[in-house]
Amino acid sequence: MSHPSFGVPLLLFLAISAPCVFADPPPGSFPPNAVQVVLATRQDQLRELDDPESWWHDTKERTWSVKRPFDPGVLDTTHMFLVSYKIDGTIVATWQVDTREGTAIELP
Repeated sequence: MSHPSFGVPLLLFLAISAPCVFADPPPGSFPPNAVQVVLATRQDQLRELDDPESWWHDTKERTWSVKRPFDPGVLDTTHMFLVSYKIDGTIVATWQVDTREGTAIELP
């Protein structure tokens, strides 16, 4: 004979937790938002990182990398990101970005 009492709590748990699991992420927590913060707040620094003599014609690859500083757990990392900018395969700058506050702090 089956025990229906096991299925009821499971269904109740799924009904309560599903909206949390499938909800839209909070505004600003999407990783590309971190690059937008750097572009908006570090324009002068970005110009200094590149060679103005070659802006118009060079073929160097420029790439952005975005990741959270560590896995979720004790600290809320929803709006925390590390953003790196590479020119021709070399990291030229890294920032700690808080998308909630709209800040980008350069890291050594």
